[in-house]
Amino acid sequence: MSDLEADEADLLEEEFTRATKFIERGHDQLEQKELLRFYGFYKQAMVGKCDIPKPGIFNMSGRAKWTAWSELGEMSKEHAMKSYVQHLGKLNPDWDPEGQDDDTFKPQKASWVSVSTFALEEDGSGSEDKSIVDFIKEGDTDNVRNALREDGIDAVINELDDEGLGLIHWAADRGNVEILRLILDVPQVKINLNDSFGQTALHYASSCGNRDCLKLLIDAGADRTVKDDEGDTCGDVAFDAEIKAMLE
Repeated sequence: MSDLEADEADLLEEEFTRATKFIERGHDQLEQKELLRFYGFYKQAMVGKCDIPKPGIFNMSGRAKWTAWSELGEMSKEHAMKSYVQHLGKLNPDWDPEGQDDDTFKPQKASWVSVSTFALEEDGSGSEDKSIVDFIKEGDTDNVRNALREDGIDAVINELDDEGLGLIHWAADRGNVEILRLILDVPQVKINLNDSFGQTALHYASSCGNRDCLKLLIDAGADRTVKDDEGDTCGDVAFDAEIKAMLE
């Protein structure tokens, strides 16, 4: 590689980094379909060709992210970086990366791991109209804690909702370790509860790459050998090699 080519590569990487920071702090203003496109370009740029198994059939969020990455095929990392920046330019021509002061904000941690980084399902209703599942989706720890203290919670702690998930699945999927800990503290909770397709919370934490939730579940004694309806264990659907190693 010539010095000129090296300089151009450095400039592209710098612009890509600025663009990712811009998206990190403004992701809540983007539609889910756009976040998925950015996710795919980001993973291709950082890792290369998709190298993880397709998540289980009922892990819709994991499958959506997997598809966004996998469909890029053999696209080069450089092309993925350019595509990321160009797509941001189409959505917001005035994003002005050079004018951003990196010291004025702190990027969110693990921006592309949890489903909660996608647009939250906000409908403008007050908390009195929301269920505990809504609170889990929104990361509302205080209201989850209050709901878990209500009489009768032991009767529903292991129930599957209309989407086939239990509270423990939603917490592991969203990657909120504090909420997952609150749920695990309920004496009647089944740590290896199967969703409607046989997946446990450990499957969800593994396929979504939620490391803290994964560790919490492992430490709490979750069974790593449970297979879902497709015959996959949590290790089979692991988000990456690091997650897989944690399960060995």
